[in-house]
Order: sequence, then structure tokens, then C-alpha cells
Amino acid sequence: MIACISEPISWPRLEHFATRNEDPTVAAHLAQCAACARCLTEITGDLVALPPLVVAAPKPRVRSWWFAVPVLAAAAIAVMVLRPKPVAQLDRLPYVATIKGTGEVTLGLVRERAGVIVEDATTFAPGDRWKVVVTCAPGHSTWLEVSVVELDGAGSTARADHPLAPTQLACGNRVVMPGAFELTGHAANTICVRVSDVEGTQAGSLAGPDVACLTVTPE
Repeated sequence: MIACISEPISWPRLEHFATRNEDPTVAAHLAQCAACARCLTEITGDLVALPPLVVAAPKPRVRSWWFAVPVLAAAAIAVMVLRPKPVAQLDRLPYVATIKGTGEVTLGLVRERAGVIVEDATTFAPGDRWKVVVTCAPGHSTWLEVSVVELDGAGSTARADHPLAPTQLACGNRVVMPGAFELTGHAANTICVRVSDVEGTQAGSLAGPDVACLTVTPE
């Protein structure tokens, strides 16, 4: 087994480096450390990425929107909460966002558990890894920002957690967003993606037409 030359680079930090490649200290460490370089190779290999799928019409979904989401990326990031709008007040499907010039962007999720990949899973357990996929019209591109929020028993609200770096993707059928994250806790987790034609600031309400959300519950 190859050991790290000093303090290992964390998995979330390696995933962020794989998507942005803008941290010179990580690059310098990887140049000398075979152990961490091998971990980066596993991340960039994207073991849970999906092959291209035949485009299918989204199935109608009915969801209760008094929910929330605790999320910790692989490094146990503390998360607080936000109460989204009830479905009854929305004039669109909650897992579909719209953006001028691109049109509809449909959110999907992929769960990896002990090497088994499940598309559009609705439950989570400790150790599951999650990836975000989106479907939008080919020929366009969009910026994506992922937020994860939780509603506690008292119904209090707080900021969302952002386990993945903002990413610009070319549109297509179920395009996989780089990076993965884990969910923890004992409450329902809501995963949202904000779409934009420019890189945003990961701020603002998650109830707008440019935001799509899906909820997963603990097993």
C-alpha cells in the first residue's frame, strides 16, 4: 500500500481540484505524492458517471415541499437549513428549472452504494455517494450551482451547504456534473441546482424559476 508523503489531501479538496485545477499547493503535493495522485486518478476517472441515455420524457412527480436537507461532503461539512415553497405555489415541476436562451433544465440524481449505481434514487444511507445529472437542449451550455438544505423538527431555516464547485456544462441528455458528495443525518435532504448563463455567487432564494430541486429521505 502506498503511503502519503505527509498529510494526505482530503477527498473533497481533490474533487474540487479536479474540477477547477486552481490550487498550486495541491498541484505541488500531487507532483511528489503517488498515494494522493492515485486518488486523483480515481476521481477524474469518474467511476459513477453514466453512459449516454436515450432521451425520455420526464415522469410527473408529486412531492411535499415542507422538507430539508443535511449534507456533509466527504469531509463532514456542517449544514443548516432552508424551507422551500410548497409545490402548490409553483407553476412548474419542482425538478425542472428554466433559463432564458437555454429553456428547461431537468435535474436528476445518481446514487452509488458499494459499487451499485441507482438512477433517481429517493432514499439515502451512510456511505452513499451522490452525483448530479442534468438534461437540457443540446447546443446550449449553462452554469450549475448545487445547494443542499435541511429542515429540522422545529422548522427553523438557515443557509444552504454547497458541496460541489460551480461548473459550466454543455447541455445534453443526463450530463454528469463533476464531483460527488455524501448525505448524513436523520431528516429528508433536498438537493437543488441553480442554473445560469454566468457563474453565480451561490446566494439567494431556492424558490425561483432558475432552481430545480429533488428530495431524498433517510432509510
